[in-house]
Order: sequence, then C-alpha cells, then structure tokens
Amino acid sequence: RDHITRSIYNHRCSFCYNGHRPSRSAITGGLIHIMANTEKHSYTSSMRRLMIPALLLFIPALALAADSLEYLLDDAERFEEELHRMETETSWDAEENTGMQSSELFPVSAEEEADQDEVRKEPEDGSMFVRIKVDGVPLDLSDVPKDSWFSPYVRAAAQAGIVTGYRDEKGMLRGLYGPADSVTIEQIAKIALVASGVDRSTCKITLLNVVGKGTWSEEYLRCAEHFHWAVFSDGSVDPLRPATRAEVVVTMLQAFGVEIHSTDAAPFTDVDSSTEFRSAILTAYDDHVVGGYSDSEGNATGKFGPTDSVNRAEVAKIVVLAKEIYGK
Repeated sequence: RDHITRSIYNHRCSFCYNGHRPSRSAITGGLIHIMANTEKHSYTSSMRRLMIPALLLFIPALALAADSLEYLLDDAERFEEELHRMETETSWDAEENTGMQSSELFPVSAEEEADQDEVRKEPEDGSMFVRIKVDGVPLDLSDVPKDSWFSPYVRAAAQAGIVTGYRDEKGMLRGLYGPADSVTIEQIAKIALVASGVDRSTCKITLLNVVGKGTWSEEYLRCAEHFHWAVFSDGSVDPLRPATRAEVVVTMLQAFGVEIHSTDAAPFTDVDSSTEFRSAILTAYDDHVVGGYSDSEGNATGKFGPTDSVNRAEVAKIVVLAKEIYGK
C-alpha cells in the first residue's frame, strides 16, 4: 500500500502539470510506472491482481481531468495489456526454471539431502545463493540457489578449484555458473584435466585440432590429444559443440586413469553392444559415478541417454563424485 502511494505521489506532477488537465500519456505513464515498480519489488501475480481494484479507485478522479471518457477507457485497456504482459513474462520465467528444479536426471538421495542441509547451515551471509571463493575473494553465484539439488556439487567443485563460473570479455567474474547450459567438448577437457591434477606442462605435442588453435582451450585440447583420450585423439572433434553423456563419462574415467572393464550387465535399455563408449558407461555406473534417468517420482526409467547433452549442473555432480571415488 505504501509503495502504491509513493508511486502515485511521485507521478502527481504528471497527472496535474501546472494545473492543466492530464493527457492520455500522463495517465497511462503513471499507471504503468506503478506496475513497473511493483514488478521491481518482486510482487507476485496474485498481488498485482489485488492491486487492480485499488488503482481503479483513482480512475473516477482521473476521468474528471481527462479530455473524454473515451480516453479513460483507452488508458484502462492499455493498463490491462501491460498487466497481461508482465504476467506472461512471469509464466515464462517459471517454465524456464522448471527444468532446473527437476530431479529427473539425478534423483536426490538421503546423502544428497544431508549435503544440501550442510549448505543451508553455512554461516548466515544474507544470500539465498551459494557463495564460493575465487583467489580468496568471496563470490555469490546468483544462479545457484542454496536449496537446489546441484548446489553442494557446484560448491565442492569450486572449492577444489575445478570451476569458477563465467567471466566477461575483460576476464572479470560475473557471478554466474550457468547450471542449465550444455557443457562443451573444450570445457569438459579443461574440467577433466583440472579435476584429475594432470601436469599440463608435459603436453608438448603439436595440436591436431585446427579449430582449437589459438583459443583459450588450446592447452587443454593438446593434453587430451597427448594422453590419447578417445574423444580427442585424432583431432577431428568440434571443441565448440555440446558433449554427450557418453563422451563426458569416458573422458572423466580416462583423466583419472580408471581401468575400464567390459561387462555383460545391461542396466539400461538404450545402452547395448553398439553404443559408443559402452564399457566406460557401465564402469562408471558400477562405481556409482553416474546413474540413469528417473521419472518425477524418482523411479528409474531404465534409460541412460548416451547421446544426450549434459548441462553444467550435472557435470558438477559427475566430476565431484569421480574425484571422490577415483582421485585417491
């Protein structure tokens, strides 16, 4: 209520400028300003609906000053259009966040709930998001809520120096991790090398991958080729495309020097003898590094999705588990 009053007070001069009648644009501008400030203060859609009757109490007074009733009705229509636009944007935001709130790929176990509780029990810093340190400087990741399923893994990966989040064109940290973004081939090369602690100074070969030459990822691609990692060895892979789940798994296992064993087990209906990197997938599954898809109730679907892309939230979990299991 106070917020509405302040908004109307601030636009009093627009409604009654120099004692003249208000214009259509002045009335509409004042109403839209009120709604814009309401959105800025994070009001919910339902709260904005409750504000309509309150705002309409002012319309009779405005009508006396308007040139005609037609102007007033036109302004009301524009006001309703603005309200509809903001509600639509709110709906879009909710849909965009649904995927990151889903536990389909990695159902939350009791151990993960405990990890999340630890994140929530951190000293109160006034933030709803995970706070990491980069070179000793605290940094809030504004797209990693503390209560998200992936927050413990992003924090652990950051503490291990494996991830820091995105940087701008000047190299400054933006405070964004991009959990929903697909991890690329060049990114998984860097993550695997940093996580496994490989000495990159030993990688003296000439880079075969022409796309990676002269880029930030050149040293990581060179090492991946040097160690004959399956995805990178012949230099033909596009380092900019999204990595598949199978490629992420085999790269992580090779980075940690894991012995990949063959097995006749068939835990997934979409992983058979023709699946690329099948043995690596089943080895990681047996070692509890990766799992298959689950439905909304946490029940296994029997699918792994070897050719599906992997987002950065999922990679944080894979790399943390791989480091815990293989990095001893």
